[in-house]
Amino acid sequence: MTVRPCASRVVSESGMALIAVLLLLLIVSAATAALAISGQTESMIAANYEMAAQAQAAAEAGMSHAVDLAQTELTAWQGNGFASAGAAMTSLLLGPDGLAGTAGTDADNGSLETLGIPRTPGSILLTGAAGTGYQARLFDEDDPARGLTLGAADLVRIGEDGLATANANTRLVIQATGFAANGVSTTIEATLDAVTSGAAGIVSGGSLTVTGSARILGTNGGVHANVDLDLDGDADVAQDAVASGDYTQSGSATVGGMASGGEPLHPITPVAAIDHQPGADYILKSDGTMRDQANTIICDASGAASACEDAGYLWTYMGPTEWRVSTNVLDANGDNKTYYLETDATITGSPGNAGDPLNITIIAEGDIDISGHPTIEADTPGLLFVTDEDLQITGNLDQLGAEAQILIHEQFSMTGNGTLFAAIVIEDAAAVSPLVTTSQISGTAAITSNGGAGGGVGPTRVTVSGWREL
Repeated sequence: MTVRPCASRVVSESGMALIAVLLLLLIVSAATAALAISGQTESMIAANYEMAAQAQAAAEAGMSHAVDLAQTELTAWQGNGFASAGAAMTSLLLGPDGLAGTAGTDADNGSLETLGIPRTPGSILLTGAAGTGYQARLFDEDDPARGLTLGAADLVRIGEDGLATANANTRLVIQATGFAANGVSTTIEATLDAVTSGAAGIVSGGSLTVTGSARILGTNGGVHANVDLDLDGDADVAQDAVASGDYTQSGSATVGGMASGGEPLHPITPVAAIDHQPGADYILKSDGTMRDQANTIICDASGAASACEDAGYLWTYMGPTEWRVSTNVLDANGDNKTYYLETDATITGSPGNAGDPLNITIIAEGDIDISGHPTIEADTPGLLFVTDEDLQITGNLDQLGAEAQILIHEQFSMTGNGTLFAAIVIEDAAAVSPLVTTSQISGTAAITSNGGAGGGVGPTRVTVSGWREL
């Protein structure tokens, strides 16, 4: 019998152990490689996310900057000499050169470069993150260059005209692009609306009180105060009653439009009597002489106070600080005239009537104080009173004829039961005269403004009405 030796179990299993170790090494290697790849991927994702976040933040910073610049510019459209907020928008769309139609003139269209943001492809770089910055540009809502083509029905719906550099609906678009390193960028778009509040026929640079049974009437029969507005008693304001400061309403006062405080400031052009001096027929001097524009003496009241009135020129000389109308007679030489006074102007008489009003415009370097019952009509079309100091009306002045402007450098008070057809601007400059200390309209005064004097447009609020990411 042949005896065969048995194979060692250990020897036979050593090959299996080697395979297992190799498989384990393979698994560990794969896991290590996967972890390494995953780490690299996560790092890349994190870096891309960081770049995207930086680009987004930069775009939002650019938008905030552009909106702030545009809001400031458009809110002050009157002070900047534009006829409307829409005209100011058109100017921004045309860019600094004010032109469009060729490649050269179109290069700056929508640019805010004169306000602080360079025209594209220029940009503003941000500190703290290398390679990060933003660009911003304005577009009309119907400009195809913004990346959205509108059809005819769309243009009708939004009130636009299909002209990329002519605003028709007081709405424009800002696009801001933020960028970060590695070419990452984000573009966002916001829509700006300019809304002008109900027209204000009476605008005060300071505080104003409307009380008693005063009535502010007409399509421009609104009131705006750049400080505080107090409306009480039985006062009635046909349009808006708004203030940039506090607004208070009490009693049975009524407002036909918006009533609120915290509204934007209304720009007011400084009032200076000398600006209107060239339009005067006669100049009443502090020395008692009345002269024409050629400096020819018309009459001399320096020796006899009533000399000019006696000559048919209405005015009595009261001394170096005042000329006065106290007559009830329409002097032929004094009617249909515009007067410039180097002094205060006072009316205590009652010249004129409904059938034959006194045609007069008064421009004074001092106060204008009216306490009689004159019936007047503006001699200079669109201009009734201009004063470097205060205007006080305590009598029963009645104004006839076309609406006219009243321009007051300091304060205004109307406490009688007179009537005015006027747009009134009260600059509310620091008081020099003590005649009026606080601007007010009271009694049964009635002031009507329909915009015929070219003044009294209410303040403009520019708001972000839409926002999207492109």
